[in-house]
This record gives sequence, C-alpha cells and structure tokens, in this order.
Amino acid sequence: MKILFKYTILMMMVAIMMFSCNPDDASEIDEEKANAVIEALQGTWTASEVRKDQTVISDFENFSITITDKSYSTENGSPVWPQSGTFDVQNAEVEDEFIREDGRLFTANVNNGILTLVIVYQEETGRGEYGTYEFVMN
Repeated sequence: MKILFKYTILMMMVAIMMFSCNPDDASEIDEEKANAVIEALQGTWTASEVRKDQTVISDFENFSITITDKSYSTENGSPVWPQSGTFDVQNAEVEDEFIREDGRLFTANVNNGILTLVIVYQEETGRGEYGTYEFVMN
C-alpha cells in the first residue's frame, strides 16, 4: 500500500511539471504570429477605396497611412484616424486585431499586397461620425 501511495505521488508531481511548461511555449508562438503581422504592415499605404457601413464614400480622398513598428502617421484621415499614434496587439490569438492608444480596436490584414483596415468609429463630440469604416489600401 505504501509503495502504491509513493508511485501515485510521484506520478502527480511529474504531471504537474509537464503541464507547467506548456503556457510559456504557447505565448512565444502567439508573439511570433503577432510580430509577423506587424512586420507585414510596415510601409506607406494609400487608400484605393473607403467604405462606411459597406457603402463606398469619398470622405477620405488621398488618405494614406505610414506604419513603422507599432506606430503610425496619417494624412487626410480625420476624424477616424489621428495624424499619428501608436498601437499594440490586442489579443495574440487573433493576430490581426490591434488596439490604438486611444482605446479604439481595429483589424489589419495584408493579402496580395493590399492592406485592409477595419475600424468601428464613434465620435465622442456627438457630431454623428460613427460607423464601421473599411480602408482598402495598396
């Protein structure tokens, strides 16, 4: 009986040690995914089409965004995009989701040399600027 008890304790300790190693490996993989997406965003992008709530609009003619590491600068993006700012990974499991320094969530996806930025925007001053904006850029 004592031998069975010792083996049970030993097996439990081995199991605890094995499970305690997994979370570190998972966070490294998520960080790698996020860094790969951020690297793909680098550069200067110019809008070819902008949609608000799935309707093409002309409010952002000549909009461009330059992304360097985790910061950005824009031209003609007001009020949806400030002239400059920073962003960070919101959730490492969803590698294309980011949060700006002002707390607004956006997604960014690069596919075949085209960047698509989607942001839900609601103006805090109450002028009525709100909706889901999709910026298609090359």
